[in-house]
Amino acid sequence: MTPSIFLKKLVMNEDDVKYATDLATLESIEFLQKSLDGLTQQELSSRLTLNCTDDYVQPQRLRGIPVMIMEVNDAYAMSQAVKEEVCKCFPDARRAQLKSGGNFPFLSRASDVNIFLQVHLNQFANTKYSALSENSELTNLYKSAQCSSLPIES
Repeated sequence: MTPSIFLKKLVMNEDDVKYATDLATLESIEFLQKSLDGLTQQELSSRLTLNCTDDYVQPQRLRGIPVMIMEVNDAYAMSQAVKEEVCKCFPDARRAQLKSGGNFPFLSRASDVNIFLQVHLNQFANTKYSALSENSELTNLYKSAQCSSLPIES
């Protein structure tokens, strides 16, 4: 089995820190590095195997299902070719764009990511796909937290 130190380097790129433009992005990288230190070699290897398994979502099976693509406009987050391929596979998807956030925007821009997710998931409220029941306290809390407008590209 590959030693842990090499597995961690596969997950964390030294360039992540070099190109981080703000404190929140640096803190997200530091958090992830500390989290990796808590994983055993077997756990890390297992997660990398799942992450690196060659698999493909067949976009035609998702036709008619609302999709949102969240993009981070940092130069190092994802290659332009990958972004174009994703958009090509999901031409009707809504696009939520973050100006920055690095490779871990769900950590460095958590509030922005959560707002985009709330707006996207709002269309499923009170449907059979909703995780919340009609009269639950969570539903009332969710309704009170909804935003009236958010810049999402269609």
